[in-house]
Amino acid sequence: MQSELPDASQLRARRPADDDFIVRLALRAFAEYSLDPGRGTLRMARAGTTWILERDLAPIGFAVALVGPNGSAELSAIAIDESERARGLGSALLGAVERELCRQGVRELTLHTAVANLSALQLFHKHGFSSERRLPRYYRGVFEACAMRKRLTPA
Repeated sequence: MQSELPDASQLRARRPADDDFIVRLALRAFAEYSLDPGRGTLRMARAGTTWILERDLAPIGFAVALVGPNGSAELSAIAIDESERARGLGSALLGAVERELCRQGVRELTLHTAVANLSALQLFHKHGFSSERRLPRYYRGVFEACAMRKRLTPA
């Protein structure tokens, strides 16, 4: 499934000026599962390919992928501002990221998400990800994660 971005939204590459937004959103979105969500997510954003979802030039979400060898990538973070959730933006962002990765030659996308994060699991299953295995105490040495995978096919 590859959702289109809503008309008022656009996807663009991360700029250094986005770092404060990424840290703030990561603190809210990932605090339950990470001991240092702000700095940890910012390190990933700087090391990987990061997209910013914005509406009216204001950032409302981001996604980070680490592109690896042999046509593979890992979606290491995806988040939508809480005030913007339940509007299909997470699905639209994920679909847009999948299309961008396909254009770069990525044919397989992997990720990890907390088993307790039901909304994330639902989103990823809706987009065709399959659960591969469970990883005990993956987050903070407490929370179980699910390793997921999807084959990407060019449109």
